[in-house]
Amino acid sequence: MLMDKLNELPDCGRLIVVSDLHGNFRDYKRYLKLWNSDDSDFHIVFLGDMIHAIDGEDGSVEIVEDAIFKSGQYPNYHCLLGNHEWCHITTKDIFKAEINLRTGFENLVSHKKGYMEPSLTNYIRFFKSMPYFLRTAKGLFISHAGPSDRISNIEDFRQMCEADYSSQALHDFLWNRYGEGFNGYVAADIDKFLNVVNSKHMIVGHTVVDSGYKIIGNQMSLSSSFYTSVKSYLDIDLSKDYSSMEDLIDDVKVLN
Repeated sequence: MLMDKLNELPDCGRLIVVSDLHGNFRDYKRYLKLWNSDDSDFHIVFLGDMIHAIDGEDGSVEIVEDAIFKSGQYPNYHCLLGNHEWCHITTKDIFKAEINLRTGFENLVSHKKGYMEPSLTNYIRFFKSMPYFLRTAKGLFISHAGPSDRISNIEDFRQMCEADYSSQALHDFLWNRYGEGFNGYVAADIDKFLNVVNSKHMIVGHTVVDSGYKIIGNQMSLSSSFYTSVKSYLDIDLSKDYSSMEDLIDDVKVLN
């Protein structure tokens, strides 16, 4: 079960890291053009929240259907679970600007497919197959959000990965933001967690960063599409030793 929720990458090749698309099918296709699907050492990972546009055209259905296809065809294509996919697994409503995005997605499926089922069930099955985390051999740990201060040792981490979707620790890794009161975390929480999972630096999405990325201690928060004027992604050399966050910043690119 642990390996189902934690993908491990080797110390060779490349990795493109893309955060929250929120139904932007145009950006999704642009990011795919950066990736060579036929090169097994060239990976791409999307950090969850691929669905639920807030305004404008919603390409969530097109993204999910292409993601299902590519996940089945290419082992170097990765999609991590985000809180917006999680809400369909748990049937928890999620609101933005007073709009229920969970029911909105269901209505979108009905509109675009002409019916809701079996498409919605197939999409949720795909969401359940999504790993929570990706870790590189050179010590980069990648997730949608987090960390959780509930993880004090590797057994806590293992139990979270083996628990169901109601796990509070998993909730933290999908919803937490830096310094945000009750559900927030601080730089010391990042270092504590990285020590548990034997990693050097953490990469997350979830929080909109208008400048494209933000550094918090040993964590980079990345914004690739949603509500950001600078659409940033990472182009990582998997053989490279990232001794500092400055090394990671060198690999931040902007989608043009």
